[in-house]
Amino acid sequence: MLSTAVPAAADGGGGGGGGGNPPPPPPSAAAVQLTPTSLTFGAQATGTTSTAQTITATNTGAVAVFFNNVNTNGASLDFTIGTDDCIGTTLPAGASCAISVTFSPTTTGTRTANVVYTDNAANSPQSVPLTGTGTGTAAPLAINDQFFTCTGGVCDIGAGSNVFVNNFFTTSFLASGGTPPYTWSGQPPAGLTLRPSGLLLGAPTTTGTSTFAVTVTDAAGATATGTFSLTVTGPPPPTPPGCQTGGTLRETLSGSSFNGQTPQGQATADETQFSGCGGFSILTVQVNRVRLPDGTRLWVTLDFKAVGTITLQRGSGTMARYNMGDFGVSRDQVRVNSALPDVSTAQQILIGGSFVN
Repeated sequence: MLSTAVPAAADGGGGGGGGGNPPPPPPSAAAVQLTPTSLTFGAQATGTTSTAQTITATNTGAVAVFFNNVNTNGASLDFTIGTDDCIGTTLPAGASCAISVTFSPTTTGTRTANVVYTDNAANSPQSVPLTGTGTGTAAPLAINDQFFTCTGGVCDIGAGSNVFVNNFFTTSFLASGGTPPYTWSGQPPAGLTLRPSGLLLGAPTTTGTSTFAVTVTDAAGATATGTFSLTVTGPPPPTPPGCQTGGTLRETLSGSSFNGQTPQGQATADETQFSGCGGFSILTVQVNRVRLPDGTRLWVTLDFKAVGTITLQRGSGTMARYNMGDFGVSRDQVRVNSALPDVSTAQQILIGGSFVN
C-alpha cells in the first residue's frame, strides 16, 4: 500500500488486459479459480440497475494468495463492483472470497467489460467477461464527470494528484449515451496530449491553473463539450533536516518470455528526500530485452496508478523520473505493460516485488 499522510487519488489510467492464461502452476504455487467464469446480465433498461451477481475466487493452491486489485475494464461505466471481500485480502489455501457486480447500461445495445483480478498467483491477472444488453431509449450523449471535482460547470481533473510541473500526469475522459464508439478532441495544457480514446497524458510544462474545453463525438456525429481545469504547482521541498529518511529501495522487474525473448528491468524508489516530516520521493524504472519495435511506448504503473511511459529503442528504455510527492513505497508493485492502456493488444510484460524492506 502507498504510505502517505493523505489518501491516494483515484486515477483513470491503467494497464491493458493480458492474453491467454499460462499453463496451470505446480501444486506448491498460489493459484486462483474464479466461479463462474463469465457473467451474463441479459436485457436491462437504460437508467436502471440489475440484480447483483456474484463472482467467487478460490485459492486452489498450497500457499496464500494476496489480491492487489480487483477492477473492471471495457465498458466500465456500465458494470459496477459492489461488495468486494477480495481486494487487499490474503486468502489462505482452500479459502474463498467474493465480489458482487451489477449492470446499469448507459446506452442501448450489447455492453461488455471484464472484472480483472491481480494477485500473486502464477496465472495473474485473471478475468471474468461481463455481458449485458441495454434496452429502451438511448440516453443523449454526455461527458461523465463522476471521477472529477466539479464546481460552477468547471471540472478539476487533477484534484488530489501529484500535479507538479514537468511531472507525469494522466487521466481518462469518459462518456455515456449516444452511439458508441466515441472520439475525443480538445486543446489540453502545454505538455499534455489528448488521444482520440479520451486518454490524456504527458507532463505539464507550466505552473498555474489552465482551463480548457474537451469535446466528445459519437458514431452518429452527435457532440458534447465540457470545461475542465488543471492546476500545476512546483515540486514540494525535500524533508526538513534532522528527519530520518527512507533511503533508496530497488526491485527487480521480471516477466515470462514475450515475443520470443525474456524482458528484464529494475525499479528504484529514491526516498532520501522523504520522511515522516514531509518531503518527496522519486521513482525511476528501466527496462531492457523488450522485443517490440523502436518507438513503442510502454505504460508503467505503481500500485495500479500510472506513473509514466517508456519509449523503446533497441528493446531498452528509461522512464522519466516520477515525483511521488509525500508518498513512500511499501507493498507496492511496479508493472510495465506493452502499450498504452487504450491499445487493445496491451498486456503486462514485467512486474516487480513489493518494495518490502
